[in-house]
Amino acid sequence: MRISFSTGTFYHRSLSYSLTLAREIGYDGVELVLGLGYSIGGVRWLQRSASAYDVPILSVHPPFRMLPGWPRHSEKSIPQLAAVTQALGVDTCVVHVAGFSRLSSPRAQRFSAGLREALALTGGKLRIGLESNQYIQRPQRYLLDDLHALVDFAGEHGCGVTFDTCHAGANGEDILACYDIVRPVLCNVHLNDVIWHDSVPHTHRLPGAGQLPLDRFLGLLARDGYTGLVTLEIHPTQIGLFGRARHAEQLRNALAYVRAAIAQPITQ
Repeated sequence: MRISFSTGTFYHRSLSYSLTLAREIGYDGVELVLGLGYSIGGVRWLQRSASAYDVPILSVHPPFRMLPGWPRHSEKSIPQLAAVTQALGVDTCVVHVAGFSRLSSPRAQRFSAGLREALALTGGKLRIGLESNQYIQRPQRYLLDDLHALVDFAGEHGCGVTFDTCHAGANGEDILACYDIVRPVLCNVHLNDVIWHDSVPHTHRLPGAGQLPLDRFLGLLARDGYTGLVTLEIHPTQIGLFGRARHAEQLRNALAYVRAAIAQPITQ
């Protein structure tokens, strides 16, 4: 498996900042979250930034917030994400699933159309990881909030799954049981922890800083010979908005946590 971290952790910094840290600490690469740099400079700016370092972009994530020129609807945004991913020479991207209750609904049809176009655009070579949802604080649950439904939908559409551990933890789900469900189509893991305070989940914490059995989860990945991505997706406030030395220390400790866990595969 390849271990990376999300540039969203340093969303307020340049791509070069994350790539430099990844190279210095020993991560296999980064997950690029498209941000203002892409909005201003486009794909060529990203290509130039990435080519200056010998640390690869391993996956591409859509913008956290709407960017100027970024399509609002999935039938256009997913193909655009695929085009950016392909232009960067990356084979995996993350897609947030649309909220719909029926596969026959217009929103579901548009979402499916976006996936088909993205795969057609890339000759079927792109690995799209549909991200598992956090639904606990939403007034309504949707079809693909259910992991069984998400896995079935992913398989039917030629996609994989990006399993987010803190989303599952916030939902009150057992992440080890969730792994059994998503394992057949798992291509990326957003690895992060969750802490509960007064029945409210606080998510995207550093691995080992919360209440999830992430060490055992990683041991299961190692046991099964998982070859996909493990991507630390940590909220900026949890690693510190400023202070390069602190950032490096936190990322180094997190990488050591992951490596120690996968060095001890679960045997039963």
